[in-house]
Amino acid sequence: MTNRLNQCNRMAEGGRIDRSKPLTFTWNGKDYQGYQGDTLASAMLANGIKVVGRSFKYARPRGIFGHGAEEANALMQLGEGKETIPNPRATQIELFDGLTAKATNGWPSVDFDLMHWLGKLGGKMMPVGFYYKTFMWPEKMWMTYEKFIRKAAGFGHVSAHPDPDIYDKLNQHCDVMVVGAGPAGLAAALEAGRAGKRV
Repeated sequence: MTNRLNQCNRMAEGGRIDRSKPLTFTWNGKDYQGYQGDTLASAMLANGIKVVGRSFKYARPRGIFGHGAEEANALMQLGEGKETIPNPRATQIELFDGLTAKATNGWPSVDFDLMHWLGKLGGKMMPVGFYYKTFMWPEKMWMTYEKFIRKAAGFGHVSAHPDPDIYDKLNQHCDVMVVGAGPAGLAAALEAGRAGKRV
């Protein structure tokens, strides 16, 4: 792999990336390249990837709009199997070699979504919250309808396998817990502390 990747939207120099360290990542089953220091979003933009998701209701194409935690369009499904992570923002994912990401919505693909055409054809018949009225009968069918509505919303999925990571935990115990730091809360904490209680 050469140090100069063929990326249509990459500046020739500058930025906070190390052009001597190219990385490979996978987006929706296709391999792309980026550099150390890229976020997933910056590498996707450099490779000319424009559509990264679909809007919730009408499945309109959505691209990367922000550059940090405020990004609402670039929610990904990161990784595979036990270690999959649903809904991180591409703007907050540091690129690493072998990273695998895919769109959380769009069927059969994010570039060509059949729900988009359904929204174009029946959009006027789908006002906000239409599914809460339309799919309420027969009542026994609501659980079935709900599965399809959730799938259409396009959020990622959590792995059905146990989490392989280990987490630290700490349990704190007290005799008295005071919620609030106003005059009454401070007085209660002081009184309980003077009485020998763990506050």
